[in-house]
Amino acid sequence: MTLGQNIRSKRLEYDIEQQELAKRIGVNKATLCSIESGVKVPSVAVLVSIADVLHCSVDELLGRKVS
Repeated sequence: MTLGQNIRSKRLEYDIEQQELAKRIGVNKATLCSIESGVKVPSVAVLVSIADVLHCSVDELLGRKVS
């Protein structure tokens, strides 16, 4: 899966609406939508914020398996 797909999947797992996640990470809903659809790549700071809110690692969002 892509970064955007992983973010969307985790967001839905926690039953968080796009608007709510966007607010919690400090971006607007359109930006989050663009990230989830793969149009935009989030900054490292935004990616870390997303991981924190979704209780996962950045590696997990990137699809990396760390052993």
